[in-house]
Amino acid sequence: MPAPTQDQLAAWRQLQWATALITSRFRRDLAGAGLSLEQFDVLIHLAWAPSGTLPLHELTASMVVADALSRSGVTRLLDRMERDQLITRTVSTTDRRRFDVTLTPPGRARFEHAWPAHADGIGRYFVQPLAPRDIGELARILDSLIQANQNHSQPC
Repeated sequence: MPAPTQDQLAAWRQLQWATALITSRFRRDLAGAGLSLEQFDVLIHLAWAPSGTLPLHELTASMVVADALSRSGVTRLLDRMERDQLITRTVSTTDRRRFDVTLTPPGRARFEHAWPAHADGIGRYFVQPLAPRDIGELARILDSLIQANQNHSQPC
């Protein structure tokens, strides 16, 4: 594959910069609610799970920030959240070698407290600067990137 062109490199840098800026704003907003971005990532997946419980491997596979954390980093994150009574971990009823992670009532309350400001941030930092047609086009482009890169541990 040929080296990226200057225009391709510029687009790549813009994608990285936009992601970093928006993520930074979300981190700041969530800190105001007493949560890290990583904690919110856990809470949102559990809050949106129909039962409020997910197998640990499903939770970590769905987390946006999981790749940025080592396996021990995820364990430490969940340890802190369990200590703060936001979640509980129990041995799976279907496979005793695995764990399930459950949102506790205080965890749900913390999520419900943080969600309105986070949803507002999605509107202000992402939706508002874009025209409706841009949202559709961006979704199509990002879907192409996700499909091309998801579950690929080997170079394309």
